[in-house]
Amino acid sequence: MNAHPQPLTPPGTKRQAFNMDGSITIYCKDELLMGATQYRLLNQIVVDGSINAAARNLKMSYQHAWTLINRMNHLSPMPIVLRQKGGRDGGGCQLSSYGLRLLNTYAQKEIELMEFFRECNRQLNNCLFS
Repeated sequence: MNAHPQPLTPPGTKRQAFNMDGSITIYCKDELLMGATQYRLLNQIVVDGSINAAARNLKMSYQHAWTLINRMNHLSPMPIVLRQKGGRDGGGCQLSSYGLRLLNTYAQKEIELMEFFRECNRQLNNCLFS
């Protein structure tokens, strides 16, 4: 006799795969510093070198992008995004070395979290469907 009872599923039906999921959110002073939206915005700023271009490419209003960046810079112990006012070359922005470290740390922790959830989901489905 099987030690684990088989789940009751109607004949011809696929077993439902259960899934755990999550995301990284960084808080500073109990306020949101960086989540997925801020991460995507900072990544796009690295690519575009401009808040305006990054916002446009992410289909986000410039005002929203500006607000997110100001909030991150205000909460952070060091500036994350460095802005240059317009001029002959039109200004722009870039991430500070601290901002780049924060971005890379977030990305690495996101990879580690996804690996953790992959293993959790494998164990969960093996437990429920073995």
